[in-house]
Amino acid sequence: MNIQQTKQSEEVQETKCKSHNLELIAVDLDMSDKSQINFFCGQCLVDKLNNNKVTTIQQSKERIQQIKIQQQEIKTKENQARLNYYKNILDQIMDFKRSIDDSFEKMHKQIQEYMFPIEKEKQELQKNQNQQNYYEDIKQLSKLYSSDQQKSIKLIEDNTFIDQLTRQLELLFNNAEYQQTLDIFKNTKQIIQDLIENNIIELPPLQLTKNQFKTPSLNRICIKHKKEIIMIDIDTQNKEMEDRFACVDCISQNQSIKYQTIEHINKLWIDYNSESQNILLQYKKETKNKRDELFNQITQMRKNYNQKVNEISNKLISEQQQQQQQQQQQQQQQQQQQQQQQQQILHQTKESNQIKKISIQSLDDEQLLKDLQCIIQKEKQQLVQKIKIQIFRKKLKFIQNHQNNMINQIFSKPQIYSKIYQTNDENYQNQIKFIKDFQELIDQAKKIQCQINLFDKTITLFQQHTNKIEQIQQQISDQTRDQVNQSQSIQFQYQNLTKLLNDYIDTFDIKNKQIKQYFKIQNLELELVTLTELNKNLEIEKTNLFNQISTQLDQTQKEFQKQFKEQQDQNQKQIDEINNQFQLKEREKFDQKTQEIINLKKLIEEDKLKTIKTLEEQKNKEISEMSKKINQKELELKAVQRQLDQIHYQNFQKEKQQKLELEKIQKYPKILQFSNTHKGVGCQISEDGKVVVECSSNWYYCLCEQAIPKTGKIVFAFQMISGTQFIIGIGFRDIIQNNNYTNAGFGNGSYLIRDNGYTYSHHNKDGNSKQLSFTYTTNDILIMEVSIEHKYIKWTRQNNPLVSVQLEIDTSIQSELYPCVNIYQSKVKILDNIPN
Repeated sequence: MNIQQTKQSEEVQETKCKSHNLELIAVDLDMSDKSQINFFCGQCLVDKLNNNKVTTIQQSKERIQQIKIQQQEIKTKENQARLNYYKNILDQIMDFKRSIDDSFEKMHKQIQEYMFPIEKEKQELQKNQNQQNYYEDIKQLSKLYSSDQQKSIKLIEDNTFIDQLTRQLELLFNNAEYQQTLDIFKNTKQIIQDLIENNIIELPPLQLTKNQFKTPSLNRICIKHKKEIIMIDIDTQNKEMEDRFACVDCISQNQSIKYQTIEHINKLWIDYNSESQNILLQYKKETKNKRDELFNQITQMRKNYNQKVNEISNKLISEQQQQQQQQQQQQQQQQQQQQQQQQQILHQTKESNQIKKISIQSLDDEQLLKDLQCIIQKEKQQLVQKIKIQIFRKKLKFIQNHQNNMINQIFSKPQIYSKIYQTNDENYQNQIKFIKDFQELIDQAKKIQCQINLFDKTITLFQQHTNKIEQIQQQISDQTRDQVNQSQSIQFQYQNLTKLLNDYIDTFDIKNKQIKQYFKIQNLELELVTLTELNKNLEIEKTNLFNQISTQLDQTQKEFQKQFKEQQDQNQKQIDEINNQFQLKEREKFDQKTQEIINLKKLIEEDKLKTIKTLEEQKNKEISEMSKKINQKELELKAVQRQLDQIHYQNFQKEKQQKLELEKIQKYPKILQFSNTHKGVGCQISEDGKVVVECSSNWYYCLCEQAIPKTGKIVFAFQMISGTQFIIGIGFRDIIQNNNYTNAGFGNGSYLIRDNGYTYSHHNKDGNSKQLSFTYTTNDILIMEVSIEHKYIKWTRQNNPLVSVQLEIDTSIQSELYPCVNIYQSKVKILDNIPN
């Protein structure tokens, strides 16, 4: 804004703004002083609006640039954080999957171990179905009549085994890996929440251009003189806030008052805001460190707890189902407590972004009054602190002077001085040094003690003051509750008193954040101590419970073994008694029948007796032969089982060998190299055996060092680097060596195709020296596929894979085949990777 003096001329004398050096485009028609005219440029109009949503094009470009930089930084941090927590989730899921796979593999092996004897027993039953043995059948019949043998023991064992498998399956989702996976997801949600709260773009406020020719003022008017506020009184005590604002007329009327400029107050306000912001940031940082440390300890405690519980559960699967449910409930309670603590800490530390303004001139009235009151209070505190420091310095100076006088008096006595001097001058220097050091120690101790006493008194006064505030609040609330039926004036007085007290409490809390932070840190340390004690108690309870369960298991196992042994002895006695009774009855029947037979056979001839004897002998022989056959069959079955095991082992070895050969085949192109020995005299090898060039103006072979495997399908590729005369393929090294690495065609030991399309075969005249192939030239890549098992070689060109040529290979020759080239003033390269 520009003010121009108008004397006699009514024309505008200047067309440029003095503040912004821009063209004047507007004039203020509201002239309070008729001798001054206010002209405005574009920047002056924007500043006069005092609105962050209206700005110049240049300022908008600067704002856009700042916001883009902030967005770039926020996006970079956000992407890195997202990558980190997704990587942590993936790693934890892989660990959990590995744990589940191990458990299922273990269950699979257990089931297979149970199935093998069942299948074996089934086969034995099928073989022994038609065999009969009277005495064995009698024993089985006796067991069936026994009541204890009615139920199948194996089915009971199967039922127990199925229960064990069920418990193992249930424990898959109750182990440490599962709990850690859930914790990872919960922590990730907390990280995402923090990112949402912190990744906020801070819109830069409008930078108002200062007019160096204009006195800074507030956006308010003096009540008495209706002029701008340009100064503020912050030194006068017991003065209303509205009376502290001063315009030009107020300053001239009260010259005895020391006013402060808006610029100076603005600087004090900025310092106050920066100090508060630093205190808040430090508090957030320390609180976050304490919170992270506490959460890490709780997480480690729960991790150790889960790990030990899982160890006990794996050992005692059948007896600890109820205990695991209780432990799960305890873990859930711990998680809920942890979440509650986390929410409380976050609620305490979570504050909205501080309102960052550049000048107090843009504050509203209510905020301005509060901030000025804080600044005045701070100035009072600083003044009191300065007075205390001066008093303390005077006391220290007085004490120091007194001590120096004492020392001077000691050393001013001539007799003592002469004795010390006569004794030893070095001793005198040591005593002076000792006295100075001791004096420094006394001074430091006094300073430290003063600071400690001051801090202890501050803490005690803070606690007493806090208790007093709470007591007064309680009294006011009680009085307000009791005075419901009183007059409105009394109620209004109590409301004003409550409002003043609340304003003081807010100011008191802001000024004493560090002390409150100190108490919060103490409370966190006490909570950490209680949690540590709780963890120790849980460890002790877990150890006692484990010992108790172990002793109970040992007792139950001993009792079960004792009962089982007693029942076994009892059953054995009953079986022996039944056998004895049966044998007695059989003997009686046998004797009776024998006697009857004897009586009946008295009349039978001796020949019939002999016949019966011979029949009995034949029967016994047949039984003995049958038992021998059974034993022989069992031996044959064992031999067959051993053969099956051997076959399985051989198949495993074959699969292993095939895998090795497959890996060898896949690595073949990478290890393939031209030989430095098996080549013509005109061939030169370079690039570690990958490139060959013919330089002697003759056709020469160059074979590769590695032979083609006799099993599997081999694929390799050659590239024509330079030249135009190429013959590419495979050959028998011994035959080509005997021909001095020259000649190609029938009987020369090679299978080749030439650049002009002619093919060459060692044993087939129909495929020799005939144009059966495609043509190729420089920079082309030829891919060869060789299978000695299927007796063929196939060529294809990389840029035209649909066209190929194939020749038959003679595998009756004992010599090995090698990849080779036959070139004339040309250059060929082996490719490590087969192109698609």
